[in-house]
Amino acid sequence: MYKRYAKEKNIQTYSNLDFKLDPESLNKQPEEVFDILCKLGEGSYGSVYKAIHKSTGQCLAVKQVPVDTDLQEIIKEISIMQQCDSPYVVKYYGSYFKNSDLWIVMEYCGCGSVSDIMRLRKQTLNENEIAVILHDVLTGLQYLHSRRKIHRDVKAGNILLNTEGHAKLADFGVAGQLTDTMAKRNTVIGTPFWMAPEVIQEIGYDCKADIWSLGITALEMAEGKPPYADIHPMRAIFMIPTKPPPSFRNPDEWSAEFIDFVSVCLVKNPDDRPSADDLLQHVFICNAKSSSVLIEAVQESLHLQAENANQKALKLDQACLRGTVSSVIDVSTLVPSVNGLHLNESTAALPNDSPVTNTLLIINDGNGTLKTMQSSNQDLSLKTAPSQPQQASNDKFVRPFVDGDFEFVLKFISLNELNQRLSVLDSEMDREIEELRRRYQTKRQPILDAMEQKKQRMTNF
Repeated sequence: MYKRYAKEKNIQTYSNLDFKLDPESLNKQPEEVFDILCKLGEGSYGSVYKAIHKSTGQCLAVKQVPVDTDLQEIIKEISIMQQCDSPYVVKYYGSYFKNSDLWIVMEYCGCGSVSDIMRLRKQTLNENEIAVILHDVLTGLQYLHSRRKIHRDVKAGNILLNTEGHAKLADFGVAGQLTDTMAKRNTVIGTPFWMAPEVIQEIGYDCKADIWSLGITALEMAEGKPPYADIHPMRAIFMIPTKPPPSFRNPDEWSAEFIDFVSVCLVKNPDDRPSADDLLQHVFICNAKSSSVLIEAVQESLHLQAENANQKALKLDQACLRGTVSSVIDVSTLVPSVNGLHLNESTAALPNDSPVTNTLLIINDGNGTLKTMQSSNQDLSLKTAPSQPQQASNDKFVRPFVDGDFEFVLKFISLNELNQRLSVLDSEMDREIEELRRRYQTKRQPILDAMEQKKQRMTNF
């Protein structure tokens, strides 16, 4: 046997970046203070963006929250973040109101969440990596719990890593404060698979609920997902309080120390569960290595993030080109008549048997509908086709393909006729592609110029 709790580890802390928003900056409009670079993801109540502080070049995270969200919850989140000053808890810098959004400015952790890292690398973490992360998270929980704060949503998705491999607790959207007159809370808040039994049962809970969630998070980091993740959340909510505590699917793959750490976190009776202080003395945590063991995973994740960003940019470019093909064609472009007659722009031809007769059709109104001059003001949907030189011909071979026309073609047109149609379309396609490339480049160049300006600004700082 070994000692469950060993001598307390000498914790090497690291300081927060010495960054503050001065009163003058806080009184400005946020777009005067920050450049928004890209969206990072969704947090509680709002979207999170990467931003640059213009005057210092400091990277920050900005959560934009619609003001129609529960403002009491947002104010509570800000209040809790304002009270926290720990290198193991994401730092809060200030807030702004902008139109219908509240901007919450926070510390930026460049590597994203532990969940992101596992997803990007398509692999779980090893024991050494898990131990380092658990050590940092426990230190953050120790800080919160000593101030009678409960996180209430501890999971891999809410543990952020910076580029040095240090882990920080994030997303205080559901965090709670234990007052002197309220020893335990009774509200069901959190993510179902990570919830402690006492939280689900609403029998009152305290800081020990975070310890259960930490044990589930340890399993999540080791196995890629929390227990019961494959079943419906409502069924999981029923099973968590009634079933024995979960453990490793393949215990032979893990050390006895790690298995013991998880087992003491997942004691169903919260009174028998260790505190964050206790767990910082557990032999598994005391044997944790330095944050340098995470550098390889961090660097690989950053590389994959950059690759994904490049691929998204490429797909966006391609989508823009495809979107240009379908969107830049004026709504006043040609509509083929039933006998293949093609007309110039701002003109429409109706089938000979059209139910609308003796009616003027106006199709260059910019909204993609056919409008009639009849008293009923009837609107008809318009299908647009590529513009072609003016011609009048009864030759059915030059009739272009339009949406929904393929079934007709396959049934009634010969192979020779299809070949003739194809030859006509090929030359037309070449001409249109060249024209669209020019239009696309006209749209693309301002974006590239703006990106270059942002890069130069970041380089200067």
